[in-house]
Amino acid sequence: MGVLSFLVRFINELNRAVGGIVAMLILVLTGLILLEVIFRYGFSSPTVWGTELSTLIFATYILLGGGYTLLKNDHVRMDVIYSRFSDRGKAVLDLLSMPFALLYIGILFVEGSSMLIDAYTTQRTLSSDWSPLLWPWLLALPVGVGLLALQIISNAISNAVMAFTGRGLE
Repeated sequence: MGVLSFLVRFINELNRAVGGIVAMLILVLTGLILLEVIFRYGFSSPTVWGTELSTLIFATYILLGGGYTLLKNDHVRMDVIYSRFSDRGKAVLDLLSMPFALLYIGILFVEGSSMLIDAYTTQRTLSSDWSPLLWPWLLALPVGVGLLALQIISNAISNAVMAFTGRGLE
């Protein structure tokens, strides 16, 4: 169990660290939106890039925060049913749903990586007056999905130990 415990702790700490860093994007996003409101309504001169950059930062925040959200058990689930089970029963339910989550994540990873590669090789930009390169923002999709997949695997290991032994992973 030593290797499994190490792997689970490593993945959990990785997602905790990324989640803490990504959480700071909310401060950047808040400042950016405040700046845009001041320019738009205070000076009647909105920026060309403010709204689009806000959208890109928010998308990055959501994509990179998925693993951390799963670590904290904050993803949506049917709590009315789920809460009626014991810890062992919850672990079994989570294990049963894991293949579906990994299938979904796998599709997102393949398609997101394909979009990233295409945007990078063609140096595609967003079609706006600001026209930023698209690939740096698309990088968040496969990275975020990878972090989420790692957290699913970490949770699966912990849930398997709980389901088979009735105890948590030491």
